[in-house]
Amino acid sequence: MPYTHTTLAGLQLRMIQRWDTVVFWTAEEARLSLNEALREWNLLTGRWRTRVFLSATAGTPEITLPGLLTYAMRVTTAAGAPLHPTSILELDLAAPQWRLDTAAVPQLWAPVSLTQIAIWPAFPTVAPAGLRCDGVMATPVLVDPLDRVDLGEEIIDVIADMALHVAAYKEAGDRWRATRPYFEAFLQAAADENALLKTNQQYRRWAGLDRRRDLQPSTGAPNQLQGVVAQFSRHDQAETAND
Repeated sequence: MPYTHTTLAGLQLRMIQRWDTVVFWTAEEARLSLNEALREWNLLTGRWRTRVFLSATAGTPEITLPGLLTYAMRVTTAAGAPLHPTSILELDLAAPQWRLDTAAVPQLWAPVSLTQIAIWPAFPTVAPAGLRCDGVMATPVLVDPLDRVDLGEEIIDVIADMALHVAAYKEAGDRWRATRPYFEAFLQAAADENALLKTNQQYRRWAGLDRRRDLQPSTGAPNQLQGVVAQFSRHDQAETAND
């Protein structure tokens, strides 16, 4: 998959090239729309990822994630032993007093929110850099015309089209409806990328998806994004039939 360093100015120009009628947005509106499209893409696909070290407080299972992470995907000990993912509900049901348990090596981790996780058992003493966390980075924000972002060449037009859809929201009416196919194509591209990533065993291991209960064939499996795309397609067909 080829990658390129794309500038804000280049993406703004791509928006103009992709729109074959009179431009209805300012340069600042284009910048804001492009940043919104990048955030949506990162949310749906986890495009930008990183690894950080986490410190734990003695006897406290909750750990706050650093601000550069949007959400966690995989947690290991500092030595690399994986913590198995679970949920707060599963912990509450299996061991109601789990927040009081401590051990030298945690076994499970669960998301509390986008900015916080919990581990079980908790460390009995302070553990600086006791855990490693792989997660999705905060989306790059483009401010100046020469600011760059790494994108696959096949994704640049998808991002530009989504930005057009966002920019057209202020126009409403026929102009905004004309960009609906861009939005649907954006969702479909995100669904395709997710399906491709989830069939890659290395990615599944990195993302913490290699749990026994998740080891099901993923080829052709439906997902929520595809459901949203289908919903919009049915809505468009109904509108066409009514017209």
